[in-house]
Amino acid sequence: MPDRKVERSILIDTTPEMAFEALIKASELREWMCDYAWTVILPQGTYQVRWDSGYQAGGRFIELDPPRRAVITWQGTGEPGETTVTFTVEPEVGGTRVILVHAGFGLGAEWDPHVAASEKGWDGGLDNLKSTLETGIDLRIARRPFMGILFDILNPDRAAKEGIAVDEGVYINDTVEGSGARAAGLVKSDVIVSIDGVATRGYHELGPVLGSHQAGDTIEAVVVHGQERRTIPVTLGQRPMEEVPTTAEDLANRLAGMHAETDAALQAALEGLTDQEAGLSPAKGEWSVKEVLAHLSISERDQQCFGFCVAVDGWVDTGPGDTTALAGRLAAVLEVTPTLAGMVSRFLADEAETVAMLRRLPAATVAHKARFHRFSQYMVGLPPHTKEHIEQIKATIQAVRAGR
Repeated sequence: MPDRKVERSILIDTTPEMAFEALIKASELREWMCDYAWTVILPQGTYQVRWDSGYQAGGRFIELDPPRRAVITWQGTGEPGETTVTFTVEPEVGGTRVILVHAGFGLGAEWDPHVAASEKGWDGGLDNLKSTLETGIDLRIARRPFMGILFDILNPDRAAKEGIAVDEGVYINDTVEGSGARAAGLVKSDVIVSIDGVATRGYHELGPVLGSHQAGDTIEAVVVHGQERRTIPVTLGQRPMEEVPTTAEDLANRLAGMHAETDAALQAALEGLTDQEAGLSPAKGEWSVKEVLAHLSISERDQQCFGFCVAVDGWVDTGPGDTTALAGRLAAVLEVTPTLAGMVSRFLADEAETVAMLRRLPAATVAHKARFHRFSQYMVGLPPHTKEHIEQIKATIQAVRAGR
């Protein structure tokens, strides 16, 4: 019986082995194709791919010939029937050619929107496959319009401490200079509770909303600051693409340089502070300097744990979360390391260990350019957090001394 098919071909500057892995392995599918995936890479093994939009597809591996050919069945949300997708991988001058054939679409009108969606999806997907394998850049993110916020976790404890009327939402730590968020007047401690009419319980809801817009669009953000709620128009901009290191050594050197800057600022802030002062809380429910240092040490160690899971496996969906949410974790650190000098030494050693681990990254992590790109951004994201807490330390010291 005749049917319709979608056929595409693309040349990628990579090896057949890397291309084939990207087409069938769950962690690699997420780099270019979908938001979530799992695969059982065996003949008749099952797979599922999902998107934040709500669309998902699943099926079975009906042919596997690494690194040359894979055939899967495909049944997507709302589709009238099962189709098949064949990936063929061929070495060629200049790289590797990936040939895709999505077949089995019926001739009836009920199939028309699904054929169109397949064409659009594979066009964008294969472009992104090429980009992630060649440069490490995920075009879904690079082309997403830029709001310009630096966010943090909002939980009931933080909401109560800062007098915020809600305990869910996207908590703003800062905004990026020149961004639409900065121009709109969004500031630290603002909490975005909805955007473009979509409730934002956390940052995961931002991506699909922003992805449905283009740079230059204006969207409405409902923002809570303290007990006040207001609606603010925000004009989206073009997303800046920060250059990331290309080798593990370059990444280690960059992070070491960032640490040198924050460590100097920390030592200056602690100059002349006594051990007794460092253990005093400026007010009920607020951290002492020692507790802030314990938090920084915990954050650094958790960064190692979650970061290096990303380096090896590609993704860690459960973290990092609030690294000091577990009751008693700060107290446990200070029970083992009770002195100011000891806490400073512990934190500096934690940072040095992170850099040393970067120098020993598996070669496979660097070879997977999209993974290394994302890992690099993750690893250099902690020093700004340290800077923020150094300012907290300064304010804490001032408050403690003023309260004497």
